[in-house]
Amino acid sequence: MCGIVGYVGKRPAQSILLDGLKKLEYRGYDSAGIVVCDKGQLHLEKTLGKIENLERAIKNKNWQSTLGMAHTRWATHGKPSDRNAHPHTDCKGELVIVHNGIIENYQKLKQALQKKGHQFKSETDSEVIAHLIEENYRGDLGAAVRQSLSRLEGTYGIAVIHVKHPDVLIAARKGSPVVIGLKENEHFVASDVTPLVSHTKDVIYLEDGEIAEITPSSYHISTINNEKREPAINHVEWEIAEAEKQGYDHYMLKEIFEEPDAARNAMLGRVIPEEGLAHLGGLNMNDDEMREVKRIVIVACGSALYAARAGEYMIEKYADIPVEVEYASEFRYRDPVIDQGTLVFAISQSGETADTLAAMKEAKRKGARVLGIVNVVGSTIARESDGGTYIHAGPEIGVASTKAFTGQLTILAILALQFGRLKNMPFSTGQKLVKELKTIPQKIESILEQDKAIKQLAESYAQYKNFFFLGRGANYPIALEGALKLKEVSYVHAEAYPMAELKHGPIALIDRNFPSFVIVPKDSYYEKNISNVQEIKARDGRMIAVATKGDSNISNLVDEVIYVPKTLDLLIPLLTVVPLHLFAYHLAVALKRDVDKPRNLAKSVTVE
Repeated sequence: MCGIVGYVGKRPAQSILLDGLKKLEYRGYDSAGIVVCDKGQLHLEKTLGKIENLERAIKNKNWQSTLGMAHTRWATHGKPSDRNAHPHTDCKGELVIVHNGIIENYQKLKQALQKKGHQFKSETDSEVIAHLIEENYRGDLGAAVRQSLSRLEGTYGIAVIHVKHPDVLIAARKGSPVVIGLKENEHFVASDVTPLVSHTKDVIYLEDGEIAEITPSSYHISTINNEKREPAINHVEWEIAEAEKQGYDHYMLKEIFEEPDAARNAMLGRVIPEEGLAHLGGLNMNDDEMREVKRIVIVACGSALYAARAGEYMIEKYADIPVEVEYASEFRYRDPVIDQGTLVFAISQSGETADTLAAMKEAKRKGARVLGIVNVVGSTIARESDGGTYIHAGPEIGVASTKAFTGQLTILAILALQFGRLKNMPFSTGQKLVKELKTIPQKIESILEQDKAIKQLAESYAQYKNFFFLGRGANYPIALEGALKLKEVSYVHAEAYPMAELKHGPIALIDRNFPSFVIVPKDSYYEKNISNVQEIKARDGRMIAVATKGDSNISNLVDEVIYVPKTLDLLIPLLTVVPLHLFAYHLAVALKRDVDKPRNLAKSVTVE
């Protein structure tokens, strides 16, 4: 959430900054702003709403300054408005900041600064940073920033410029990502690499407590205590075309159609069919250490949590290891028990999810080995974990996660195989599992061939205001994922329940105006699921079934059927989730929602 772009170099900054903001739109925002510094003067514009509003406001400005910053805000303190939008200035209008994160002690700092005569213009916590730096400024901007940051409590990713330092851009981070882009005679700052890759592939990821002082020709990284750092330079592997729509109407649809590749890429070089083995090399654990694992705890949020819950079934079945899946946002507040033999996994698409990071740090404080499962290379979870694996799904721009979810499920299946073969899984079972895993991408492609039919189905259900999503076993988390996707992108109310729980209260809501998605593949739960379907049918409830291809019985019991290919029971979630993603997308389009940028949501949730 929130986006930062900064530039210092030889080219006019205005178009670079606006283009960068557009590439950060997927993070979610409600207002936008831009500032450039030119000949001892700040030129600043802020607008409520979309970046197009900001573009119109500065259309005829044609600023030629080569130093500037831009920001998209997702409201935390103070409602969305022009005055609460970033950037924020000091009293004199000489210094300007943009900020991602939350300053927890801003009220105390604000009161102290007001007593000293500082005049605040916004309701935000962020503005206090500008006034604090102004209060500490004595001609050395870097020193003033360091002194000010030492007084802040909370999280921040910031960028700062000052009219008296016309070729200096300062950036710093604590808990909110900041990336420095490197290029000859120009440098960039951003909240992630997406706006940078069209300019440079060489980047530095700032660590917590680090400050970067950047000019067109140089950069210096130090700590708040002014201790010099020699940062690693990372090379971004993906191309900007991977983050573009490539002819699809929305990023979400493009990324759903990339789910087969997400599964393929997650498996690439990691499974050995002839031996029925798997190997995730980045775990930084040898075979003996893996055999000693007695319990696994997985922390995650949102869709990643539901992938983890499906993975729980896989790991317990194939590896015979107890698994607990925890809301990352609750994990550290309940004093979790971490004993010897506990391995913790943190799952996050962005690798920057604040709640998941906090849970990871709590687990490490309690002595656990923590491994990350992330998509974004160089992200904070990837850097701060003891090991882990990338899902290699490529950039995911749509706010609602789809292909990353498939990648996470695939990685969890591979983990189940790797742990299982190190323990008691027979060779034949390992071979069978790998063989089926390798067929999953092609089977997902066969489901995507039903896109037009699912689109027509979604359009026919666009008038309904409520949905149930029902499943058993590993498909209950898929029901949760289906309900979440529908809520996220269409704003239609949806609830998910284990199939058998319907009769313990929720069945009171069933009628012709409250349809249910029932996930009823031909698995070990099939007969019990059919009994529950009969209960809904007896109450005149409408039903859409996700069923196994060849099941002719189900069409006699429900109103609509979407078929998926047959596979192993615990791999079925990799298939049943795909029609739910497509249905949510097409229903949202039918309702004319902003699919890629749903209201109130952000792609990377970097505040708790």
